[in-house]
Amino acid sequence: MTTRPLPQYSLISSPALDSLKTSILASNDELVAVDTETTGLRWIEDRAFGVSLAWDNKATFIRNTDYSTEHIGTLLTDVFSSDKTFVFHNCEFDLHMIRETYGVKPPKKILDTLRIAALRDSSSHHGLKEMAVDEYGPSAAANEDMIKTYMTSYKLKSYSYVPAEFMDPYAAMDTVLTKSLAYLYKDEVYRDVPRLFELEHSLIPVLLDMEQTGIKVDLEYASILHRQYKSEQRDIQDEIYSIVGRPLEMGSTKQLQGYFYDQLKLKPFENKSGNPSTNKDALESISFRNPGTVGSQVANLVLRWRGIDKADSTYVQAYQRLARNGRIHGHWNASGAITGRFTGSDPNLQNVPRDKNIRRLLIPDNEFFDFDYSQIELRLMADKSDQKSMVENFNSGGDLHAYTASILYGVPVEQVSKEQRQVGKHLNFGAIYGGGSRTLAKQCGVREHQARYFLRQFWDSYAVMKTWSEEREDEGRAAGYVRTIYGRKVPIKTENQFKNAANYIIQGSAADIVKLSLLKTWIYVKSVGGQIRNTVHDSITFDGIDESHVPQIKEIMEDLKGYKLPIKVEMQRSTKSWGDMIDE
Repeated sequence: MTTRPLPQYSLISSPALDSLKTSILASNDELVAVDTETTGLRWIEDRAFGVSLAWDNKATFIRNTDYSTEHIGTLLTDVFSSDKTFVFHNCEFDLHMIRETYGVKPPKKILDTLRIAALRDSSSHHGLKEMAVDEYGPSAAANEDMIKTYMTSYKLKSYSYVPAEFMDPYAAMDTVLTKSLAYLYKDEVYRDVPRLFELEHSLIPVLLDMEQTGIKVDLEYASILHRQYKSEQRDIQDEIYSIVGRPLEMGSTKQLQGYFYDQLKLKPFENKSGNPSTNKDALESISFRNPGTVGSQVANLVLRWRGIDKADSTYVQAYQRLARNGRIHGHWNASGAITGRFTGSDPNLQNVPRDKNIRRLLIPDNEFFDFDYSQIELRLMADKSDQKSMVENFNSGGDLHAYTASILYGVPVEQVSKEQRQVGKHLNFGAIYGGGSRTLAKQCGVREHQARYFLRQFWDSYAVMKTWSEEREDEGRAAGYVRTIYGRKVPIKTENQFKNAANYIIQGSAADIVKLSLLKTWIYVKSVGGQIRNTVHDSITFDGIDESHVPQIKEIMEDLKGYKLPIKVEMQRSTKSWGDMIDE
């Protein structure tokens, strides 16, 4: 691959801050790049020890120890209040650090090369170093490699201890590369998806606000739940001991292999490497294939123990560890998934299970109002494929899951049982997520041959949707990508991804709709009072809004034009916790 010449610049060492400000504000450059060097990766407890800036063909790195945080803060306040556009890579990280270290608010105009790169190719790596090496070759990483070697040699734990002769060129080059990459990509991406370009950047203050304010955690309840979980795990271990006649370590692959495959002589469930496995899929397979046996009983107990262990470590203990002043401050990564969906970290508030015990850890300052798009992906699938029976069902306010079950079982909709409706539900969502007969059999508790029969019945009944999905697969194979309703390009490059082309379009379109609603509702609640606490896939959770504002928020979220059927929002609320929500 041909690479570009590395951007050239002059490193300004120890500049006078007044002269630095004058030079930046008088620059001919459209963009000024900014980056922080920090003592760690958590803005709650870590701080910036310096800031690098790049403009025109110049760059500098200014340290707190040379200028003081107060004077650097004054410089940043002055330049941020100008009409310049400031470019960052992963801007929330730097803007949190700048606020907490220097007391400076974000600039008026922001570009983020991470967002731009994700819109350009969401399947590629988006780290600054990797992007720079792709464009400029290995020399783009030379300064970073040199610093890492130095830190390893002298056993340094923080970049703040690296001497200026190494640190300054590294820090300055980061901003030079950020600015150069912004110029390379921004116009191309804006021409391709202008609406999404604007939306993703408009969400920056929304996410900064959500992350800064955080969400309350019931730490007293967390301690109680932790003790409860440990007690339940001991009970499970005692029960396994009574069955097996000896203790089993739940995390020991060797011990579990010995019990299931050597002692019980069960058919081994092999992993991708061909080795006997005792992971979740293996244990579920043992339980499913050996109903009513000792092996099934022990497999289920191990699964329960592991589920409790994961809940305790991933949520209870993590929230206790990460809480500051009774709040956790998660990060929402707007560029984390190829479909445009948010991902989360530190902690991940995107993957909180529906387990009420876990959700009760999160409590409102006043009252939670949770607005959730009702079956949005099914509605989008019906609309895009123009599957008229589905569209008519949604337009008439029918129950699509019961309707599908009535087709499968050959009974009137009003006679569909709860269990039959659940099968219809699994099939409806399986159509979007690409679930096969094995997955469906496991979900519905039926034999695989019956699951295959259900799938044939389903696709025969929704033939138009099947044809549309197959056409999207062909489209993806030919182009190497598909686009959401709003134009987001979702790359597809593997066989599995080709089969999920329709799924990517629908999931990505739903993500775009939620992001648009997040922006519009945030603007509204900032004007009337209240706060957005979380967004999980198709829902947005508010806190402290007045009840009189509920209809307006619902109207904002449902105000979507150009669809053959209504896009509906349902609401739940609670003054107690996220796990005690009740339908409104």
